[in-house]
Amino acid sequence: MADNDDIFEREIIIDADGNEEDSLPVAVVDASYFLSAVLADFTDGKSQEASAFLTDLIGKNGQIVVPQLFWFEIGNVLANAARQKKDGSPAHITKVQLAALERNIADLPIYTDLQPNAEIRLRIRDIALSENLSYYDAAYLELARRDNVMLKTWDADLQAAYKTV
Repeated sequence: MADNDDIFEREIIIDADGNEEDSLPVAVVDASYFLSAVLADFTDGKSQEASAFLTDLIGKNGQIVVPQLFWFEIGNVLANAARQKKDGSPAHITKVQLAALERNIADLPIYTDLQPNAEIRLRIRDIALSENLSYYDAAYLELARRDNVMLKTWDADLQAAYKTV
């Protein structure tokens, strides 16, 4: 598995014609990490690091890989950010900003993994149980392990489980 600092190292790949070609960087990115970058203008904290990582990944023609649940997590956070709070306080972002964010996200090189089959769901369950993770977090870890790529997250338990491989 790729070390966190080695994600951009290029591996030599031999194509069907026997020619060498460089592989492109790929990373599984969970919703918390992704949103900290996307909402960097609206939040504080680790958003600078996530923004720099994703900008670098995309700049190198890399790809973000996500499980299907990613889109529900992203949609939920963005909808909540654009919604007036129950206490009457204003939303964190306007509906115009929400629409702009959604358009920008749609333009990113994000590959959504296929619907997990029974075998993958069992692996996710086993990872969730063995690593003491939520099933949701285990889905990100299983995808990173299956594709043998880096996992980017702010979740400490998920980071620890990723580093144990």
